[in-house]
Amino acid sequence: MAIRTGTDLAAVDDVVAAVAAHGERYLSRVFTDRERADAGDDPERLTARFAGKEAVLKLLRPARDEAVPLRDVAIVLDADGAPAVELSGRAAALADAIGCGAIAVSLSHERGLAVATAVALTQR
Repeated sequence: MAIRTGTDLAAVDDVVAAVAAHGERYLSRVFTDRERADAGDDPERLTARFAGKEAVLKLLRPARDEAVPLRDVAIVLDADGAPAVELSGRAAALADAIGCGAIAVSLSHERGLAVATAVALTQR
């Protein structure tokens, strides 16, 4: 067994600018409906979820030339209101390939920044 981690830091202003420039097209390309509902489309909460997606992708380590859609990693709230990771598509295939168990994620946002850390046990 191996422990894998991923961490990401994202600026709220970057997400606000992307929404201002691209609107619904950006939101629907990056976030699932459930993520948007959980976040209430709040820029700070969306940015934390964006950082969470990036942290999970760093943990999964796709090849440099391998595209993984951001919607394949969803940062949702579990029954207790804690953030949880749901994988689909290419992200799920990467997780299966390394024997990845459940991925734990922690999110935080303050003063215009959001940070996320993802941790999982893997077979390789």
